[in-house]
Amino acid sequence: MRRAAGFTIVELLVAVALLVIVSTLTFTVFATVSKAWQRGTDLSQDLHHGDFVVEQLIGGLRQARYRTRNDGFILIDQGDGAGAQDSISWVKEGADLLGEDSPLSKTFHRVKFFIGTDKETGKRGAVYTAWGDTYLQPDEFNPDDLPPQILSDRVVGFDVRVATNNFENDTLHWLNTWEDDLGPGDNQTNHIPRFVELTLYLKPLNADEPPIEMKRWVDIPVANAGMK
Repeated sequence: MRRAAGFTIVELLVAVALLVIVSTLTFTVFATVSKAWQRGTDLSQDLHHGDFVVEQLIGGLRQARYRTRNDGFILIDQGDGAGAQDSISWVKEGADLLGEDSPLSKTFHRVKFFIGTDKETGKRGAVYTAWGDTYLQPDEFNPDDLPPQILSDRVVGFDVRVATNNFENDTLHWLNTWEDDLGPGDNQTNHIPRFVELTLYLKPLNADEPPIEMKRWVDIPVANAGMK
């Protein structure tokens, strides 16, 4: 009499063990891929924020205008590297930084870009303020009282250098500050740098990682035209 074919207890245990191993490997691979995908998504969002801010700065700097010595470029140095909190200010026209809906975009205006806090949202990041010519403002006008407008809360640091319009041995002379050129106590420069080096630092993906660095060089057409 033949016995019915079937699995022994040992074979069942081996099959279960193999199933557990395969399931564990599958879950591990899936978790690794999912984590890498999420990290890639977060990095892409960070870079998108950084690209937006950088492109707005580049466009705004290339719209720089110079009519009188009061239209000079200002760079205030506040640290180096990822902890830098530099600020820059210049006179421009056009909609970059401000947006097409701003009435200032249709005329000359001064902008200031720095790391600060948006008073409406309470978010800290890359912000700007903008105002028209000083002679059009009331006597008590103080640009430092203007509420900052946030561009991105992903930007945590801002480091800037500028190159002078003078050559030294056929190389540019880089400076970390660009101010006080009209005498003590006056923070208005009487000219515009030829190049500006912008470095943005974005929030790291993890708290134990360094900020993400984005660096760009900008040539300012009105300064280059003055070199000819």
